[in-house]
Amino acid sequence: MRDVLPPSLLLAPVSRRPTTLSPETVAELMATDLHLRLPRPRAQRAAARPPDVSIIVATADNLIFLKLCITSILANTRAPGYELIVVDNGSSDATAAYLDELVRRHPSVRCHRNAENRGFAPATNQGLALASGRVLVLLNDDTVVSPGWLPQLCRHLEDPSVGLLGPVTNKAGNECQIPASYRTYGEFLRLARHRRLSERGAVRDVPMLTMFCVAMRRDVWERIGPLDERFLVGMFEDDDYAMRTRETGLRVCCAEDVFVHHFGGTSLGKLAANGRLSDVFEGNRRRFEDKWRTEWKPRRTRVSAEYEQMIDRIRDTIAVEIPPASCIAVVSRGDDELVDLPGYTGWHFPQAPDGAYGGHHPADSAEAIAGLNAIRDRGAQYLLIPQTMRWWLEFYREFGSNLTARHHLVTDTESFALYALAAEDGTGRD
Repeated sequence: MRDVLPPSLLLAPVSRRPTTLSPETVAELMATDLHLRLPRPRAQRAAARPPDVSIIVATADNLIFLKLCITSILANTRAPGYELIVVDNGSSDATAAYLDELVRRHPSVRCHRNAENRGFAPATNQGLALASGRVLVLLNDDTVVSPGWLPQLCRHLEDPSVGLLGPVTNKAGNECQIPASYRTYGEFLRLARHRRLSERGAVRDVPMLTMFCVAMRRDVWERIGPLDERFLVGMFEDDDYAMRTRETGLRVCCAEDVFVHHFGGTSLGKLAANGRLSDVFEGNRRRFEDKWRTEWKPRRTRVSAEYEQMIDRIRDTIAVEIPPASCIAVVSRGDDELVDLPGYTGWHFPQAPDGAYGGHHPADSAEAIAGLNAIRDRGAQYLLIPQTMRWWLEFYREFGSNLTARHHLVTDTESFALYALAAEDGTGRD
């Protein structure tokens, strides 16, 4: 395994929207076909026996990440017996040639090709229809799995009350996301091993699972049915599937002892880069709310004691620094606690036209600045950037420079930064 993916391989992206890896990592992944470093598999003794697990990976023009994902599967998955089904959604890069060679070398790998990009849900449904395993795993092509990941997921699924199951990860935007500071493949393996040993057997019920990695028994899939293809590209089909699962009386759970790395933003980030993400998100949200006759609520990450203390410090400080009844825009991921500011009006930023959380971060600084100007014109008097979102100032550098040049820094603490927003003519408001 160590000969296949070096421990020093850098997993930390150098940019997002879309997610981009370092030149060194790209060179390592493209220098040779990684699957050729793996030992050629032995002939199966019972070829007619169906696999225990079917892993379905949908991909489209994402070869660098796909190579890393598949190599980690082949290197780190020993038992139970499995098949890997890759659905190529009309890739125009070298994905087809890579998959052809992969299928020739590894009899456990199968491939289905679409002439065009049909979207995540249709491609995943195609893979599910081809699968023969008693356990079905949906896996994004921008993931990296760790040793022991699959047997542990299967063990948890032996509980008949569990319908959907996912791992913990570094990036999911919901309760399955845990603090993770690793940067290299070797550090990732150490964290995954620590979770495997320290959290052995632990599961956590969650409202929904993002489908970067989701496992279920075949009987669950046959009971719930395919993914709803009305949700375009790859958003809200996961919320919908969790709702459908719970409607049958089954649980939606996170396996605390399985850690899978997720890059995130490799596909949807391309939509953000060309300005389409907001429209697709809003359209899918309307479809979800129409179907379920309920308001969609943003997913939340886990709340730690440190996070609660940060919120308390924010509330205490603004009570001293800001006049009562002021309107404060808060950079957030949709966490309602951050905008619950007694005595003040709290708004999410980014914000959708109807005032709800916008659902995603800006594609670049220009979009962030335009959004800030728009929310200021609607009445926001202050902008609050909590510690958890301070990365905005580095990632959106022109946005940070705009804040410094045009607006007044009221206070900057370890927990948050607070700016008074200048009026359109440049005059202050406080």
